[in-house]
Amino acid sequence: MTSTTPQAAPSSTRRSNSASRNRNPPSRPTTPLRPSSRSSLRESSQRAAGPYTTSSPLESLEPSFAELSDSMADLEANFMHLQLMHESLARFSESFAGFLYGMNMNAFCVDFPEVR
Repeated sequence: MTSTTPQAAPSSTRRSNSASRNRNPPSRPTTPLRPSSRSSLRESSQRAAGPYTTSSPLESLEPSFAELSDSMADLEANFMHLQLMHESLARFSESFAGFLYGMNMNAFCVDFPEVR
């Protein structure tokens, strides 16, 4: 009597399939970096401080932190506007749902003899 159990594929076939999957990873969208954020702390401190000044590396980051602070304030304002829009849409949805419920109850309660 012969066995009809399928045989396992050779290991070389399995390796080539997994290797081809690993060579082509799914592409993801990338976010470009701002030019000012590409430099290192050392480079930014050397740019800000000349050879004879005694400023700390953190002082060179002050404009970047100011920009970050402004951006965070803009983000907070945008979220406040988004919250207002959400509340307005929620109020409209609730009112419109009440209107539709009233129309549905009206259809159940009122008899229209002309329809027949």
